[in-house]
Amino acid sequence: MSLTHKTPDSTRARRLFIGPKLAVITLLLLLVAAQCQPDALPSAFPTSQLPAPTFVLIPPIQPGDGTDLIDRLLETGVLRVGIRVWPEASYSPPAFRGFSNAKTGGALNGFEVDIARLVAEGLGLELELVEADPLLISSGNWRGHWDIALASLTPFDQPLEVALSQDVVYSRPYGYIPMGVLIPDTEDNIQTLEQLSGQRVGVLEHSAYQRLLTPEEGELTVLGQPIMPKPPPDLQPVVLSNLLKAIRQLNQPNSEDSPQLDAIFGPTPILEAAIRSGLPVKLAPEAKNIGVQPLAIAMVPQDGLKVDRLVREVDKILIQSHRQGALSEIYLRWYGQDLSQSP
Repeated sequence: MSLTHKTPDSTRARRLFIGPKLAVITLLLLLVAAQCQPDALPSAFPTSQLPAPTFVLIPPIQPGDGTDLIDRLLETGVLRVGIRVWPEASYSPPAFRGFSNAKTGGALNGFEVDIARLVAEGLGLELELVEADPLLISSGNWRGHWDIALASLTPFDQPLEVALSQDVVYSRPYGYIPMGVLIPDTEDNIQTLEQLSGQRVGVLEHSAYQRLLTPEEGELTVLGQPIMPKPPPDLQPVVLSNLLKAIRQLNQPNSEDSPQLDAIFGPTPILEAAIRSGLPVKLAPEAKNIGVQPLAIAMVPQDGLKVDRLVREVDKILIQSHRQGALSEIYLRWYGQDLSQSP
């Protein structure tokens, strides 16, 4: 399933515009969604508090010698973005499928979809979103199905050790997501990360959270620095295919299709949205923000083409978008807080 998003001709100066008009349209769509389904998204951030209109001017990209992937993208005029699609829209996940119908099956929407649009428009290319297998995204074994990937990826110094893995090159971070521990609201014994010793802790499969709780991998670092304290060695990770479903069932009795969990380790903004929805859960008092997950865009050399220039162009777009407030506005729209800057 893909979504093609047309952008201006790449031979012209490239302008990225994210402003109040789009924010109002997004707000109206979310309000309609809230009336149509019980697990609707939280209300959009009030438009009166959104940043001022953002204009980002970037000179057109000049053709190179044909040795970099950006040259092929300029020829095709299309940027294919591999993206991890979450199974439902509850609690503002990074990417999800919206309302469906017989013809389209539902358009993709979400925070990372907006980031993908931002990058495609900055490159002067049409956007094609490709629903991709999370493990293939992380391994870099893309088989030519997409050109870059956005899937809550963390640029760990340690490569993923899986068969057929390839070197993944990352952009500069486009966000810093706080990580937290969610527990039942009746739980008082878990206050800190250390108190997860011997506990069953749910983590989303093929995610940075799963890697961070996998003892065999050792301590993971970004630019030589750990991004969270070391978890207890006897903590018992439970891999989840559907994080949102597990959040809803955290305070319920064990069933055949849902393992009994003592806690869930995941992105704090999603956990906070679940709490605001009225679920009987809470954040562990001293593990609300036990670390920060840097988010980066992944690129992989393919077909003998380098990605050096492509990385530089993507970084240029992210830098300009950050300076002009476009990244902040996307975070405010989806999470009600600016997570574009390192804390």
